[in-house]
Amino acid sequence: MTFVALLHAVNLGARRKVPMADLRALLTGLGLREVRTYIQSGNAVFSMAPDPALRGRLEVALEAQFGFPVPVTLRTAHGWQEAARGCPAHLRDEAVVVAFLRDPPYPERVAALHARDVTPERWEVVGQHLYQTVPDGVRNLRLSAAVIERTLGVGVTVRNERTVQAIAAMLDT
Repeated sequence: MTFVALLHAVNLGARRKVPMADLRALLTGLGLREVRTYIQSGNAVFSMAPDPALRGRLEVALEAQFGFPVPVTLRTAHGWQEAARGCPAHLRDEAVVVAFLRDPPYPERVAALHARDVTPERWEVVGQHLYQTVPDGVRNLRLSAAVIERTLGVGVTVRNERTVQAIAAMLDT
């Protein structure tokens, strides 16, 4: 089975460095097969048998290797392809980012997020993904990953649409 692992908040500055060659070596050492990475933001594609403890095993190994906690969000190849195709039609006319939620959000938490005024941004939760327009650029988001995470009460990592589509293409090869 093929999976995508998204590492949260790595390689964003001088700290929390996770070189992709080291990540590939670590994942291969854990017995994962066909390990590939995409750009430097902590995106890995690999094959293995299904393992419900995988996320925890990865997080323990990453912290041991790099010396700081690294939350991980996982998707199956099928789940990733659904996310890549899942952007609601009414948001597609603008630049979009996808917030990958580690766990399903509770409906009352989504309602609390809806109560926030983040105009001119528009967003929608579809399953474990939050699709969001970025009319003023990613650096100026009113609905930041930190706000999403705090309000929904689940871990979040964000990827731009180009990255989402590039990883989807990797899964097709």
